[in-house]
Amino acid sequence: MWFGLLGPLCVRQGQKEYPISGARQRILLAGMIAHAGRPVPQDELGELVWDGAPPAAAAVTLRSYVARLRRALGPEAGSRLITRNPGYLIDAGEAEVDHLQFARLCRDGAASIRTGAWQQASDQLTSALALWRGAPLADVPCQMLLRSELPRLEELRMQALEQRLIADLNLGRHMEIIAELGQLAAAHPLRERLQGLLMLGLYRAGRQADALNIYGQTRATLVGELGIEPCALLRCIHRQILTHDPALESVDFTGRPAVARQQAGTSVTKSPQRVPQRTRPPGTSGMDLSRTRRAS
Repeated sequence: MWFGLLGPLCVRQGQKEYPISGARQRILLAGMIAHAGRPVPQDELGELVWDGAPPAAAAVTLRSYVARLRRALGPEAGSRLITRNPGYLIDAGEAEVDHLQFARLCRDGAASIRTGAWQQASDQLTSALALWRGAPLADVPCQMLLRSELPRLEELRMQALEQRLIADLNLGRHMEIIAELGQLAAAHPLRERLQGLLMLGLYRAGRQADALNIYGQTRATLVGELGIEPCALLRCIHRQILTHDPALESVDFTGRPAVARQQAGTSVTKSPQRVPQRTRPPGTSGMDLSRTRRAS
């Protein structure tokens, strides 16, 4: 059995899909899939089904919706919808729910990056991203659910993209991913990690001037919109590009401010300390590019 919300709501057994026509039934199902494997309280489901304004008899009506949903899913899929105090749950494991499998593959990819297993990391993160079929909860008309789930899921997707790009850069695929990096960096101008990855990819492709232009554009955006200078990482990469630092060519690059680990007798250049500045909003801090972090 397969339950999906990384795109239009999906319930599937093999090649057979179970369409759910009623809007409130889709909201009810989506609320349970979002918390697959644990009971969701009736009150919480009622808030979702009526988008924050449940009627006085919500508990009774909710039971009716659950019964209709079971019938719509049929005996096999419907049996996964279980009544369990204090509410209802979808009885499904990690391997049967797209957002849970996505999270697991992302954890595996991050672990592979930490050990320098770049091909394995790229494969794991590519598999994770392939689970996305479009905008999450695309056909679920519940603003309350969208507000609670969509930003979190989209941020996890961006982190997975960044991690996969880091792995691909370390595999020497800069020519293959520059276009993708450019599109992502343009769409997310405040994500300094993406800007740093694009600068590195351009530099490795022999486009030093373009890499420096990205730094100038990013600095102008940060100063103009947030009143802050680029993070220590971007300043470090910028300085190393200017001086053609050999560390930028290292296939061992993981995105740390030092840029390359000490190996083969090569010393590591320490990055400057960040000058005290205003608190950055989520998504703009200069952390290790290889690490998962929260962003806007």
